[in-house]
Amino acid sequence: MSILRLVSNADGPINSRCIQSVDLEINNSGEVPFEMLIHGYGIEGLFYIGLIHAGADEWVGVHDIMTNYSPFELVLVTNINNLAHTGVVFKIKNQGMLIAEYTQEDTMREN
Repeated sequence: MSILRLVSNADGPINSRCIQSVDLEINNSGEVPFEMLIHGYGIEGLFYIGLIHAGADEWVGVHDIMTNYSPFELVLVTNINNLAHTGVVFKIKNQGMLIAEYTQEDTMREN
């Protein structure tokens, strides 16, 4: 199991006060398919849960995870033990407009 964690709060480098929603683009650049469980946690606990399958050499999109300008944490958990072939683009949006992009390099990682 591998975990990617992106954190946003009101006073941090990823400022939640500017973020209405997040889109994810998940890439499997490897030869082995995997599943990814996506959790969104906010002030009141779990606000989003999703499960995707990423086949070999495939991109999968997850759209409009609503954060509504509140602090949040997105936790992505795979069923593989190595993140070497896992790419993620976090598209940060406000009023539907793209305002920032972050990648797996901007997350806290656990293998």
